[in-house]
Amino acid sequence: MRWFLLIAFAISPSVLAEDLLPEQYRAGGQDALYGQALFSLHSGEYQKALGLNQALQKRRHKNTPLLKIQQATAQLGLGMSQQAKKHYKKLLTAKSSKLISHGTRAQAWFYLAKHFYNKGMWSTALQAIHQVKGGHLNPQLKDEFHFIAATLELFQGKAKQADKHILAISPQSMWAAYAFLNLAVSYTERDVHINQVDAVFEKAKMLTKYTQHPESLEDKINLMAGQFFFATGRGRSAIKHLKEVSLDGAFTSKALLTYGWALTEQWQYHDALQPWYMLKTNHSPLNQDVQETLIAIPHLLEKLNAKVMALGAFDYAGEQYEMIYKQLEESAKRLNTGEFIEPLLAQQIPDKWGAFAAIDLSLPNHPDRIYLKDVMSKSYFQGELKNLRDLHVMRSQLNSGIEQLAAFEKVQITRRDEYQQVKNDKRINLTSRQLLKLNKRYKTLRATVDKAFKNPSGVGLASEFEKNQLASFKQLNTDFKALDENGHYLQRLRRVEGVLKWALSQRYYERKKEVSKNLAILDGKIKQTRRQLKAAKLAFRSTPKSFNGFDKKVARLRTKYQQQLKRLDIVYQKQREKVGGIVKLDIKKRQKVVMDYQLQARLAAARLFDETSNKHRVVAGAEVRQ
Repeated sequence: MRWFLLIAFAISPSVLAEDLLPEQYRAGGQDALYGQALFSLHSGEYQKALGLNQALQKRRHKNTPLLKIQQATAQLGLGMSQQAKKHYKKLLTAKSSKLISHGTRAQAWFYLAKHFYNKGMWSTALQAIHQVKGGHLNPQLKDEFHFIAATLELFQGKAKQADKHILAISPQSMWAAYAFLNLAVSYTERDVHINQVDAVFEKAKMLTKYTQHPESLEDKINLMAGQFFFATGRGRSAIKHLKEVSLDGAFTSKALLTYGWALTEQWQYHDALQPWYMLKTNHSPLNQDVQETLIAIPHLLEKLNAKVMALGAFDYAGEQYEMIYKQLEESAKRLNTGEFIEPLLAQQIPDKWGAFAAIDLSLPNHPDRIYLKDVMSKSYFQGELKNLRDLHVMRSQLNSGIEQLAAFEKVQITRRDEYQQVKNDKRINLTSRQLLKLNKRYKTLRATVDKAFKNPSGVGLASEFEKNQLASFKQLNTDFKALDENGHYLQRLRRVEGVLKWALSQRYYERKKEVSKNLAILDGKIKQTRRQLKAAKLAFRSTPKSFNGFDKKVARLRTKYQQQLKRLDIVYQKQREKVGGIVKLDIKKRQKVVMDYQLQARLAAARLFDETSNKHRVVAGAEVRQ
């Protein structure tokens, strides 16, 4: 059954990011808070969604089933499996709940089963998958449902039920290839005829074209089939599958190693050297397949009776093993100093945590990434690293909260100093006096403007020269009336006077328009200044009171955060040691294997040296006797 975990978690990254929510064809509670909670849940912000959901439940004073399902979904996203499991079982088994439709109920059970399946809790997942009514499930989820159900049934050894689910999967679905691969692996562990096993492997290979990464999956299938046939003593069948593995994929090294052993089993020693030399040349010595090849090549040379070459190869292998052992020791030192775990945590997405937040395991330019990727590919390590990542995020949030409290206290001190400075400078009083003076000047200006624009004829805007002209026109008008009986000069005088008055009236309207605009701007500035002064006075009166009562609250919060941080640090260090312990154990196992290989190489080199030396001594003695 060991292959089931490898296969299941090989496809789990594409599953983890999917939304947990069942489809909702109608939403209750048409308010902004409900919409925000639902949006956060669909966006993967499970912590925020859980807080909004609790606020909704308090507001409504009634826990509706829909809100409870959303709460359980957010808890699943945060990895709170036990709490979510209780909510789901309580809600989904309640037949009296008319709000939950058959389709929603089926999808809820499906996502619950999928969650426990991805976490490796397969017994619990099987209980949930049995509750799913396939007829009510969304058609887009049916193939995935049958795949998970088939995998879980195979895990329990129920082949007949698994076969029903596998046959129900559409051949064009990506899940069909994985389902037949699981079936083939189950056949390898049962008493099934070899031809039937080979046929299922071929069927899985044929269906890989519908998957996201067909080349990689086909390589994996060929490798698994080759290893199975080699383990069962069918070297030719193993060679047929292993030759189809690409030379630049993730499974190349294991395929080349097994291919060489399969050729050796067929007594094709010369041919077996080629894949092993390719493996040794193109891959790092830290690769365990390369390490096995280093000891296998000289043994094969010895079988070919090339003992001198075998002796040199054993010496070379011993030197390589010594170098590999030192590199592993350096890796252990880096692990103790945090140079492995800290870069892993540093490259994670900030504030993203929970069971469904993926972990970045790339470790670019890291000296240990060549072999640590084998450790990091294990689901157990990823689960523990996720827990460490979650604790890291929590610790960062607590430290951020303490920093915010310190910043708040700093703001308090700054604002008090500013208040005292304003109070000592009497800035408010001085500004009030200046504004009063400006108001008086503004009133005087308005009176002058009103007086100037009182007469629409524009006389109030006339210059001294124009005023003298108007006065002289009046005097001339009196004189012309006494002298000119015909009124000829009087008409000409009126004509000139009209031209002057028309020019004054035109100037009046232009100036009035311009002055009105400027007065409106000035009036707006004065009103804005008044409002600002009023706000400043209000702030000045209320500022001393605004800082009262926060000292105790801040101190209480700081104490709470520090206590939580202290407890969290203890858990964090334990979890950090746990994650480091997994890697340390792997390094120790690798060192033990390397030491065993090195011992074998040295013993074999010593044995070959004695054999070649004895042979030379026998030949030399025979020549002397002759």
